[in-house]
This record gives sequence, C-alpha cells and structure tokens, in this order.
Amino acid sequence: MKMRRSSQKKCPFEVFAYVSGFRATADLEGYQDFFKKYLDTNPTFSGTTDDSDVQPAGYVPEIPAHYNTTFVHFLPGGYQNGHTARISYLGKDKFNFLNEDNLFEWLHKLHGDKTPKRILDIGTWPGFSAFALNKLFPDAEIIGVDLAAPYIRFARRWQELRNVSNVSFFQSNAEDLSWLESESFDLINYAYVLHEMPAPNALSIISEMYRLLREGGTMNGFEVPYEEDPVMREVATEFNTWGHEWDTEGPKGPEPYMSEYEWKVALPNALADAGFTDIEAISYTFFESIYLAIK
Repeated sequence: MKMRRSSQKKCPFEVFAYVSGFRATADLEGYQDFFKKYLDTNPTFSGTTDDSDVQPAGYVPEIPAHYNTTFVHFLPGGYQNGHTARISYLGKDKFNFLNEDNLFEWLHKLHGDKTPKRILDIGTWPGFSAFALNKLFPDAEIIGVDLAAPYIRFARRWQELRNVSNVSFFQSNAEDLSWLESESFDLINYAYVLHEMPAPNALSIISEMYRLLREGGTMNGFEVPYEEDPVMREVATEFNTWGHEWDTEGPKGPEPYMSEYEWKVALPNALADAGFTDIEAISYTFFESIYLAIK
C-alpha cells in the first residue's frame, strides 16, 4: 500500500512544494516548516532501528557528520528522512539523469558495445540508474548502494514490483566499500553524487571507485559540470549556494556543497590524480555533464 501511493504520478501541489524552495531566499525558515509539514504526510520507508535490514552482512556504514547537518535541495532531515523518498523519486521528472529513458539512452550510446559482468551503481537513490543498467545489461550482476537506508527500502520494493532479480541494493557509504573486493567491477556508475558533499568525502569516493574497478574498467559519472573558467566557476558556486557555503551561517541554496565541488574537487583533475586515464567530459546542459574514465 505504501509503495503504491509513493509510485503514483506527482500532483501539482508537489511540484509547487518542491520548486518553491528555489525562490524562498526571503523566508527559508518558513518554507522549511511548510515543506516538512507536507512531507510528514508521506510514507517513512522505515525498517529496523539500526538499519541492519538493508546493510551488507557484517558491515555498518559510518554516517558522515555533514550528511545529517547540511541538506541539499532543502529536504528537511535530508535523505535519511524517509518522508523525503517520494519527493526525491519524483525528481526523475526534474533532472535529466534521473529519468530512466535518458539514462538508458546515454548508457547504451556510451557503453552498449561492452559486456560487463559486474556493475556498481553508487548513490543509487530509488534505483533509477540501476534499473536502466539492468535493462541494458540483463545478464550482469548489478549492485546499487546509497547512504540513505529509506531509499534502499524504496528501491527494494520497487525492484519487487518490477520483478528484477539481478540487482541488489544495500545501504553503504561509498567512501568505504571495504565489503566489496578490489578490482571486482567492470563498470561503475553514479549520478549526481560528488557535488553533494565536502571535497574530502568526494575524493574518498573517487579513490574507492578506482580500487574497485578491474584493469581496463570504466567509470561513468552523470554529474554537475566542472567549470574550467574561474569566473564561470564562481558564478556556478554563487548561484547554487546563495553565497552561503555548507559550513557557514546564512540561508544556503539548493546545492550548499557546490564550492567544494567546483574549487576543491575539480573532477577531471581528481580523476587523474586517482590514477584514471582517458578522462572525457561530455557537456549535456548547463547543470549536467557526463564524465568517463578508464582504469
């Protein structure tokens, strides 16, 4: 019953509730109160109190301090708040690379000639890209990980409804995937992950992706563009943070970690520093690019 309600199409009020935050600079606190009251009417996607129901056996992920203090997209309580799962699921209509058709089109265009046997999907959310990868590579083993336990429960329920058997979903911190064997994946994918955290955390994830890929394996990232021009980099930072970075006082914009991503991660450089080669950035929109790299 809960999943049926959560998979229904969005209603006009939900669109209004979501986009109002981007215009709430004058009264962000009031907007957050309004948004939370609405989201509290949505399903919780709760499980065991310790989240062991969605964790790999013997593994307990560390939840970084930033994850429960500074939230992106104005989500009250962030992704760990299960009440936000439905509104995030509806993001498939707001962001190009949460749309399963777009994901499949680009994954097919870029990797359709490959035959990966094992695929990792980092920051899987409700499973958008994991299911697109399953459609493209039905014979591959696909593992989707996300730090948000409620979203993993959502993905597992959606998986049941779709009758997909070769995808596994787990709560995990992508900075530490020690429960997964080194050089055991042919393809690692992620969408909109690295710009949503402080730079040291993002760099740790890049290092783990490199460790986990087999020699010759491919990293595919659907990510915010890294602006080569310092002026455009500053514009992107100010536009998305409202001039208040994640760890400073003041109303923060929809992407409070953008300065960390643009100035400290500098994705193409970070990939090269980790050891990746054949690094390529494909521009898609002003807010989206595709990054490719080979181990």
